Amino acid sequence: MKVSPRASHTPISWFIALGIGLMVGRHGLPASPGGDGVETRSTSSEKPIGFRSGESGGSPQQKKRSNRKTSLTTLTAPGEDEQNRRMIELSDILNTSNRIERTRQMLSFIDQVDDGQMAEIIDGFRDAGWIDYNRGEYTMLISAWMDRAPFTAIAHLDKNESDGWTRKTAISAWAADNPEAAANAIQGLEDEGKVNDWVVGLIEGIARNDPEGALRTLKSLPGGDTKLQAIREILPEVVIRGADFAGDWIEQIDEPKLQRETAKRLAHSLARRDPESASDWISKISAVETRRDASEVVSEVYAQEDLDGAKLWAENLPQDTMTEAAEGVAKYLARKDPAEAALWLQKLGNDPDLDGARFRFLQEAGRSDPKTALENVSTLSQAKDQERYYRDILGRWRKQDQNAAVAWAVANSETLPPKVLKSVLPKEKKRK
Repeated sequence: MKVSPRASHTPISWFIALGIGLMVGRHGLPASPGGDGVETRSTSSEKPIGFRSGESGGSPQQKKRSNRKTSLTTLTAPGEDEQNRRMIELSDILNTSNRIERTRQMLSFIDQVDDGQMAEIIDGFRDAGWIDYNRGEYTMLISAWMDRAPFTAIAHLDKNESDGWTRKTAISAWAADNPEAAANAIQGLEDEGKVNDWVVGLIEGIARNDPEGALRTLKSLPGGDTKLQAIREILPEVVIRGADFAGDWIEQIDEPKLQRETAKRLAHSLARRDPESASDWISKISAVETRRDASEVVSEVYAQEDLDGAKLWAENLPQDTMTEAAEGVAKYLARKDPAEAALWLQKLGNDPDLDGARFRFLQEAGRSDPKTALENVSTLSQAKDQERYYRDILGRWRKQDQNAAVAWAVANSETLPPKVLKSVLPKEKKRK
């Protein structure tokens, strides 16, 4: 099913402006007409759900309480009674063990905080070291501030917050609701690192409702780490829309290298979600190299879930893709039954491009059934690869069962490379 984007006809002039702004550099934020009162947006449909309180820290509750109490002492200063009271109240909320109750109290707390207090509350949250333990609650504060006074929030975070995750979280919430306003607000803003998290957050936010619009935004950006990171961030929004949508979406990426890299990431997620649908998606990819790379990833996952289905799928792919898809099947089939895997690979033909699948087979079978593996080393198309696998498999087998390894080498001495045979046979003791 193809999903139609909500804003498929949105003018792209602001995409171009964003790209220009990124190359020009820091320009400062556009002033909000009429101050924060005019700047405040109407309540959006976005609700602070999916809180992740305590998920990233993983420390015991007692440690969290101790950290907060210690941190609060650094926040207190003469004339800061109101701020200190707010932070103590927030500390008590964060110490609430029941997540639902903690969320209710956070919402009530946010409603009581004036817009002018948000900067101090957020800075205090960060300085107290609470973010790693309570990212969900921190996200609620950032989202509320962005909803009330986005320009003020962005200006403050740009000046005072070096954490890229905070910047990305802040702008993505706004971009999901009003992408054009969000893009204009961050025009010219830069990060100190290789990745501009303002831009990544913008594209991530757009993708929530319009993955195709997010892709159009990406196309307007220069190549680099920011573009690659943004691609990674929006892939979940593509995956949840299914393989058909993903197929149409990936075809819109014009840069061959970027398309291949993106398809490999997309292939893994789609296959985990539904291997059969992902395998159908592979056959519809028009670019051969992209199809080959993605098929290798899907086959690995598909063979784990349904080995017989993966075998049939690989056998019916075009030759230029089948050779790559065979790799994952060969690996898991060799683990199950090395002899069957050897016969299956022989059935696929003598194409040198099947060497990748043969490598996978030999790596697996060489551990569990060295005799079967050694009997199939000669199917490799390159003599140097044959010598390497003869040496590796026989060397490992000799450590486990020297008599059996030496006996096989002697019986097949005419076909073994001389150097390999010499390395396996016991060295003669020198006479005194």
